[in-house]
Amino acid sequence: MRRLIFAFGICFLVVLAVGACYAAWMIHRGFTTRMPPGAIETSLAASMRNAAFPSKYKFMRNPVTVTSDILNEGMEHWADHCSPCHANNGSGDTMYGKTMYPRPLDMRRKESQDMSDGRTLLHHPERHHA
Repeated sequence: MRRLIFAFGICFLVVLAVGACYAAWMIHRGFTTRMPPGAIETSLAASMRNAAFPSKYKFMRNPVTVTSDILNEGMEHWADHCSPCHANNGSGDTMYGKTMYPRPLDMRRKESQDMSDGRTLLHHPERHHA
């Protein structure tokens, strides 16, 4: 039993030391949006973001019927509200987008296209017109 406690203690100290080294490295390099985040930071942020979405939003779909007027309204909204960060083509490659953290989604990617309307609503609550 003592060996097991000792082994857990050693593992805990190793994890604590690695975490402290990572924190020291982060503080040394500084916090900036000019460099992409590391793999650990990206993984933790994605996991926390996914866990934060209530399940009712994960499968929510837009109840509005698509018409030519609605599409025109959507294109005007995109040009006025979305393109400064996401770009007209949806790439996120804009002057503003390059300096944001997290970076704006590339709306052309499959992961973005497969996102539910409810999840999009959580990203941009000002779009909700109740």
